[in-house]
Amino acid sequence: MRRFGLLIAVVWLAFVVVPSPARAQVDLGKRLQSVLSQTSGRAAVVAVSGGRVIAAAGRDADENTPLHLASVSKTVTAAAVFRLAEMGEIDLTKPIGTYLGRFVSTPNDEITSQPVSAFLNHSTGLPSNNLRAVTSGLTTWQQYADFAARGAVSRTPGRYLYSNDNYVLLTKLVVDVTDLPFSVAVRKLVWEPLGVAGGGLDVSTRGTQVLGGAGAWVTAPYAVALLLDALNPETNGTKLLSKPWLARMHAVTYAAEYRNGTRYRGDAWGHTGSLYAVRAAAVVAKSGTVYVVLSEGARPKSSEKLFDSLARLG
Repeated sequence: MRRFGLLIAVVWLAFVVVPSPARAQVDLGKRLQSVLSQTSGRAAVVAVSGGRVIAAAGRDADENTPLHLASVSKTVTAAAVFRLAEMGEIDLTKPIGTYLGRFVSTPNDEITSQPVSAFLNHSTGLPSNNLRAVTSGLTTWQQYADFAARGAVSRTPGRYLYSNDNYVLLTKLVVDVTDLPFSVAVRKLVWEPLGVAGGGLDVSTRGTQVLGGAGAWVTAPYAVALLLDALNPETNGTKLLSKPWLARMHAVTYAAEYRNGTRYRGDAWGHTGSLYAVRAAAVVAKSGTVYVVLSEGARPKSSEKLFDSLARLG
């Protein structure tokens, strides 16, 4: 009888302590609302596990609303470059100049002689000149790529220095290798294998029109979450690359904090983005759950805060 009473107590305790899936989803929804409250303007946040939405929240938008990615675009661009590499169209160890077509101006050999991998990892020594490009009157990413290629290296190559110049030149690489417009090439390389539309570049604003794959992509939070899940070697489901290439994408090539289009912070990885009135963060947490928040407002001051808030969701 004592044993039977103990069994009842254990069952009762499990019932009380362990939340039901429905309760857990409600709790996660509230935590996503808390992240959303840090932003302003149109915004949406989503949690995805195993390719399925497990919770979401939004303000004048939802997980399927196309929103600006800002620098989260770099993960999209890096994925396209890695797809080309796995297909044998490019070699990441060869100079980027091997794959770049003609420039309007003569490029700086100190830049174009560096390997593709250096551009993926912000290790070329190039500063970020997108603001100079805009104030100089440039209006397209092609013009910015030409501007970047004839620029000057400001830090010893091989050391980490975050720069939009790197990814606008990678935008040109994708276009020149595929002989397709960037949005079309990325759709075929990245989004079609994942079964989503995937959006495209926004060239309608002064800030985004020069950025190309460095920061002008627009797509839904859910699409971004599917992409990060497809780049996660630790989970099952649809993957964009083979296991060896996924391992290569996440390997430390230059700096541990930035690996081929993904930022690492503690136990989480993903990317952040800030551009005028855009704040974005995409995070793969330690649990493997993917969290993405995209907002078209100027809060918070730094998208790093959003990254950390999402990472803490576990």
